[in-house]
Amino acid sequence: MKILIIAVFLISSIFCSSCGKKQKPENVPETSGNPVEQYGDVMSKTLQKAKGMDAVLPMKQLIDSFYAQEGRYPSTLQELVEKNYTKEIPAPPKGYRYFYDSSSGKIGLEPEN
Repeated sequence: MKILIIAVFLISSIFCSSCGKKQKPENVPETSGNPVEQYGDVMSKTLQKAKGMDAVLPMKQLIDSFYAQEGRYPSTLQELVEKNYTKEIPAPPKGYRYFYDSSSGKIGLEPEN
């Protein structure tokens, strides 16, 4: 009787251990495994986004002021200078340029090609 119980236990443990293979999920980016390096990458990307927001938010405020006073969005960003809303269009962060949609007043940054 004891032998039968031990045999059932061994067979069930072998069966259960072979079913538990874990597969690597797809689309998981390969990383170096170095937490300090990963942290540095995340912080670098965060800094780039913050610099972008520093450039875009004042421009968005100028566009909104133009809309409030003129009843329409400026046709170009240069119109903000022409109508004396600002002295000059501030330069975007290095490696980026502004994109502007005059129909909705949306402004953002896109990488330069």
